[in-house]
Amino acid sequence: MNTALNYDQLEQFKEHSLALRLLRSQHFALLASFFHHAFIATNRRSIPYLELVSMLEQHLFNITDSYGEERYPKSARAYIDDWINAKGGYLRKYLPQQADEPECDLLPEVEKVLRWLEEIQGRQFVGTESRLKMLLDLIGELVQGTSEDSAAKLHTLQARKAEIEQEIIAVELGQDSGFSDTQVRERLFLLANMSRQLLGDFRQVEANFRSLDKDTRKTISLRGGHKGEVLDHIFSHQDVIDDSDEGQSFSAFFELLMTPQLRDSMRHNLQQLLDQEQGKALVQQDALLSHLYSYLLEAGAKVHGTRQQITDQLRRYIQEQSQDNRRIIELINQFEALAHQRLSPQESGQPTIDLKAELTTLAGTQAVINPIFSRQLYQDKGSEHLNSQPELGDATAQVDLTPLLAISHIDELQLQKNISQCLLDNGGQTTLEQVITRYPLRYGLDELLTYIKLACEQILPAHIDEQQQQTIRWQPDLELTRTIQIPTITFIRSR
Repeated sequence: MNTALNYDQLEQFKEHSLALRLLRSQHFALLASFFHHAFIATNRRSIPYLELVSMLEQHLFNITDSYGEERYPKSARAYIDDWINAKGGYLRKYLPQQADEPECDLLPEVEKVLRWLEEIQGRQFVGTESRLKMLLDLIGELVQGTSEDSAAKLHTLQARKAEIEQEIIAVELGQDSGFSDTQVRERLFLLANMSRQLLGDFRQVEANFRSLDKDTRKTISLRGGHKGEVLDHIFSHQDVIDDSDEGQSFSAFFELLMTPQLRDSMRHNLQQLLDQEQGKALVQQDALLSHLYSYLLEAGAKVHGTRQQITDQLRRYIQEQSQDNRRIIELINQFEALAHQRLSPQESGQPTIDLKAELTTLAGTQAVINPIFSRQLYQDKGSEHLNSQPELGDATAQVDLTPLLAISHIDELQLQKNISQCLLDNGGQTTLEQVITRYPLRYGLDELLTYIKLACEQILPAHIDEQQQQTIRWQPDLELTRTIQIPTITFIRSR
């Protein structure tokens, strides 16, 4: 990695860096405070567009209450749209699969600025010993993993075995004093910082996947040539996402994260750690570690879904090279090539093309149709007569209003107990389908919606996978069964 900073690079960086543009913005305080409150402090990966507008309205209300309405005169929706639509905006707006409402997410550069702002405010504890030990362990692992000298590897393993045996003997003799309070506190802060950095890196990984997909599509569009050459180049890029270093590293991470042994061990160890006095003190200041596994699972699932979606789209993009659609695909490729030349003429090596002149003129004639004969003939409206003596029904008839007054009461506390019991019996993880199978719905759709409300509001930690569907069934009557399909909801024990 080249860390040299020269004048030309810094000049380019100053002009094009999104991070510096945010720091120089006249709305810097509003941007940083709102983005940190909405995304970073609550560790939310994405927020629905309308909810984000509502959150900004409340944020602006709190600011104008102290500084007046003149400071930020525009509406919350206008500010959000500016931050999305501006060139190189701070937010990414997209429509998730099988969803009707768009969502917004921070760009990776914005999150790095917010993390840096947290960093320069000063840490409560700056430890060095634990990081030095981690550095030495990492150097040792790299040396051992890259060395081809079997004798040296065996010597290293034997030395490590001897150290472990000495530690075992010390524990058996009661001579192991463990970590001091300072060492425990230092490692807890290091653990929290590493966890926060890891969660922040997921946005960059997701952005890199999208950038890799965009570059691959652009290369395919501009390649041209005979069909055989184009197809050879296309199929050579079919697994470009999964075969990249980032794709392989993330696959290994996600596979490890979903291992039941790691999940149970991580929860058990974190529970023991946070039950100690030092851990309780840290949780009061920073609750990240108490929800670390669920946060990692949510962030990893989002990146995994994005990678899978990009891979599927790229493969569909590749498979469009069919015999039946040859002419259509040729026209689309010509259009894409013209667009790429227009957007980046320096990269394509072609002269700049005026797309407006090239693409908005359509040769041929157009028929003008006058729909006069399809109109109806004029008809005079007849006069209307109102009866001033309306007919009244039988006032003596008795109407049973009991069905209108029968209101089912859903006990949310009981539903939470049902979920907690299933979590206890299933090792800390259970789906909504398993909960309803064990505790059948008594109030039908109202009770099901209450379960979904508990998951959406994260009253109990839950992961909602919109890529997979689960089927929920209940019987309001003996001879009637109702079925509904919803995204897979998995409740997770927080500790």
